[in-house]
Amino acid sequence: MDLELEELQKLFEQTQNAKAKVRLSERNVVELVSKLQALKLLDNDLLHTVSGKEYITQDELKREIESEIQRLGRVSLVDLSGTLGVELVHCERQAQQIVQNNPSLSLMQGEILSSGYWDSIAEEINESLEVAGQISIVELARRFTVGAELMTNVLSARLGTSIHGKLEGGQLYTPAFVARIRATVRGAVRAIMVPTSVSTLSSFLQQQMREVDEGPITKVTADGGLFQSVLNQLIADGEVKGSLRGGNAVYTPAVFAGAQRGSVEAFFSQNGYITFDTLRKLNVPQPKQYLQEMYKDGVALEDVFVHSSLISQLDAAAEEAIAGKSWFDVLPLVPSSIGPSDAEKLVVLCPTVQKALKDGTAVILADTCVLSATFVKDLLEKLENLARDLTKKRVENKKFNKVSTQSLSEGVTGISTTDTGTEDASGQLKGGRRKKGNQSNGATRPAPEIEAVVPKEGKGKRRAGKSKGEKVSGEAVAGVSKGFKSGTGPNSANDEDNIFTVEFLTSKILEWFPDLESAGIAEEEVEEGILVKALADLLKPKVMAAAIHAKQALFSAQAEDRRRRLDTLQHKIDEIYSNFQLFSKALNLFEDNEKTGVLLHRHLLRTTGAELVDLFLIAQAEDDIDDKEVGITATKETELLNTSQRTAMAKSLPARNLSSKALELVESLEAKNVDAFERTFEAAVTESGLRVKKLDKKSERALMFSYRKGLTSQVGDETDSVALLPKVVGLLFVQVHSRALQAPGRAMLAAIMRLKGSIPDELFEVLMAYHNGTVQLLSLQTSANLEETDASNETITKQEELKTLIPQLKSMVLPSSSSASTTNDKQQQ
Repeated sequence: MDLELEELQKLFEQTQNAKAKVRLSERNVVELVSKLQALKLLDNDLLHTVSGKEYITQDELKREIESEIQRLGRVSLVDLSGTLGVELVHCERQAQQIVQNNPSLSLMQGEILSSGYWDSIAEEINESLEVAGQISIVELARRFTVGAELMTNVLSARLGTSIHGKLEGGQLYTPAFVARIRATVRGAVRAIMVPTSVSTLSSFLQQQMREVDEGPITKVTADGGLFQSVLNQLIADGEVKGSLRGGNAVYTPAVFAGAQRGSVEAFFSQNGYITFDTLRKLNVPQPKQYLQEMYKDGVALEDVFVHSSLISQLDAAAEEAIAGKSWFDVLPLVPSSIGPSDAEKLVVLCPTVQKALKDGTAVILADTCVLSATFVKDLLEKLENLARDLTKKRVENKKFNKVSTQSLSEGVTGISTTDTGTEDASGQLKGGRRKKGNQSNGATRPAPEIEAVVPKEGKGKRRAGKSKGEKVSGEAVAGVSKGFKSGTGPNSANDEDNIFTVEFLTSKILEWFPDLESAGIAEEEVEEGILVKALADLLKPKVMAAAIHAKQALFSAQAEDRRRRLDTLQHKIDEIYSNFQLFSKALNLFEDNEKTGVLLHRHLLRTTGAELVDLFLIAQAEDDIDDKEVGITATKETELLNTSQRTAMAKSLPARNLSSKALELVESLEAKNVDAFERTFEAAVTESGLRVKKLDKKSERALMFSYRKGLTSQVGDETDSVALLPKVVGLLFVQVHSRALQAPGRAMLAAIMRLKGSIPDELFEVLMAYHNGTVQLLSLQTSANLEETDASNETITKQEELKTLIPQLKSMVLPSSSSASTTNDKQQQ
């Protein structure tokens, strides 16, 4: 007690004796510290506390953090900031340095954790595991407020040391539980005889365990991953005989795999092939890979796996077919289980076929049929020959569409005719009438060969005139030749496409090769095979090309024939019309004698004019009739047409303008005016596309010279007393008036009278006497014919009188040398 009082007294004395000190405010202290730092008398590592009342150094902060870590083992940086009163950023900086310098520490998710902390956690988990038998990683992560991944890494590192258990599929198991699962799986797998899904097995075992478990671990369940891991370990250790397939999804017992392999080997060795469906029935999940591993020399197709020997057999058959210029189908040579798609692949795999395809000596059709290129070539040749023959027959029989006015692009006619003979007994030029006649019904003429194509209406596409003897070309048959040569004639492609159809070609191929009928047939098909149709499809374009080419050749030949006929017809028309113009000039001599002029006009129109009209109308009307159908030749004579026939032919012409002009031409023929006939004839001929050649002076002189020469020869050779008179009169008109006269018998006297004063009187008297005798002779002959009796003596006498005048008449008309030679010839006869 005394001692305490003494102490108190001393303290009181010290307090009384103490001197007063200077006190600094907080602001003064802060300014002082800042000044010291600026003078570098203090370090810059001083830190303010959150309250701002204290300073703390970096070292002190580090020591305090380490102290907290050592005390707690797990420290949150956020909690450190509040406990130490320092900003979080300074705590994070120091924490990073501490963790870097101490390997036993780790900084995760804003917390510093020491290895000692994890060791204590591991001991705690191990104790819980021994009690529960299994613990979920998710549950542990939630319990210790860490991530599941971090918890998994920590536990994995301590398994077998501080933690006694097995980590599988996010679950932590005790060794006893794992051993139990192992025994369960081992027993179940050893009892399996067929492939079983691992997931199915796992579910079944878990269900069984839940049903039989009792005691403290009744609610323990195993994850499917544990069963998978245990099964893998059992297989690896050899405790169970089997394997996992399909990505470890299916367990296949060794006993089943052996039986399966034996079945596959037995079937394949016996048949040389096996289908993938068969392996699927044997529970082989990947049959192609399975067989490829078993048989390295086999060939995997789409639905079947075959032995290489089958390909060798097919290769031998292919080689035989190609060498024999034949064909073969793969389907009959392979088992029925091999479908068309696989058979197609087998064909391509044959070395002989590959080489033949490369060399072009074979072709594959209908997918499964191999044909020799020679076989296909021979078949194509037969079909092309057939196409040519059929095309020729159809063209000859007029079964193809004929050339119409609408199909000729140039609208030009194709007309031809042959020459109609030489000079006749009447004294006309070449191409004129052969016999005289007063009416068209009684006259005859040579019928030319004619083939005409009626042109389009209009005059815009007429041909230009050509000189005599020049070939008609170009526009005359432009529509024909252009269409046919280019293959664009009348339905040139459509006709062949309609005729040479696939069905037609198929029937012909089967007719020649009946064994092709079932070739290439698929399993589900019941109709005829597809090889013959494939062949028809393949060859149809070439067959059609051959047919079109043949038709073009025929039409080109016809076009050329038309061109030739057209030249001949034009020449014939020029020839006859030149004679007509020449004869018409002689009519001017009888302008003062109207009666005789009418007779001469009518005679010329009904002879030479009628021949011209008939030639023109027949040429236009017989467009689509060839020579064989018409039966007309150059030497055959036929009567001239009558008026009704000409009118009917003119009306039947398809071109309206041409038909109307042809009708006008027929009407002008019945008139008595040559000039009107010439105008209508020229209009009709020009409308048809032909040309009309006018007779010029040079042509007229040449024609007159030829006419005179021929007529002189005929007069010299003539022995018929009646036929001599018109020839002598015609020759005298040429000699006296330089005119070619065609006169009928009724106008003969007027013609002789026209010569009076222009020839010697002696000759005129002889002509008159001869004419009178001729008239009397014809009258006597007519009377004898009507009485149907033989010629009377008077008729014979009159003939003898005329014959005595013939030498005198010829000598007066013919040149002396010609007359003398003719007289001598007659005397010798």
